[in-house]
Amino acid sequence: MVKNMGRWLSLTMLVLCWWSAVCMAAGSVVDEDFSCKGVMLGDSESVLQAKWGEPLYDKTVIKQGVKVKTYVYKDRSEASVAVRTGKVVDFTVDMEKYTARSNVRQGATKFWLEKVYGKTQKQFIEGENYLIYNRENHPHQKLLLKVDGDDGHLLDLRISSLPLDDAERAVMAEEGDPMLLEGDSEDDNGFAVIDVSGLPQDKEVHLEGLGR
Repeated sequence: MVKNMGRWLSLTMLVLCWWSAVCMAAGSVVDEDFSCKGVMLGDSESVLQAKWGEPLYDKTVIKQGVKVKTYVYKDRSEASVAVRTGKVVDFTVDMEKYTARSNVRQGATKFWLEKVYGKTQKQFIEGENYLIYNRENHPHQKLLLKVDGDDGHLLDLRISSLPLDDAERAVMAEEGDPMLLEGDSEDDNGFAVIDVSGLPQDKEVHLEGLGR
């Protein structure tokens, strides 16, 4: 009996050590997670142009209540610059090609996402499940991971400092965020209006950008 109890205690300690190691291995977001291909949210339009080069085309639109200039590139990446500030405020990427930090890519498992970025509660936005992470000391800069509703694997990724909803937009306006221009949202229905006339017609357009 004493021998069995000793084995039970050893097994318990082993499980506790394993669980502690798993918890300690849980990740967290870093500044790099709020950048895309060398350009950070908040960088100037000139930095974007220097690092990303010439776009296929651009269009000035109202995107989530903010007037932006959206640049679309050959690899189907998009970067939006707030018209009022000239600062980069939004990135969308083609997840069939894009790889983020620590080899996070389309199809990454829930376990791997939590290991890299840490745990957070899923949020339901426009019929989709998202894990949303905020940059420390920059509460409106967000890493948005669209995940599968069943097993939580990664479907899409977006990096943005645009307001997600009217409530966040009101907070940002109260804080005096310079990207918000009075009247920008008058003709906005919450969706990005992107000119796709020059693109192949079999590509569906989503809120996040080009169809994946």
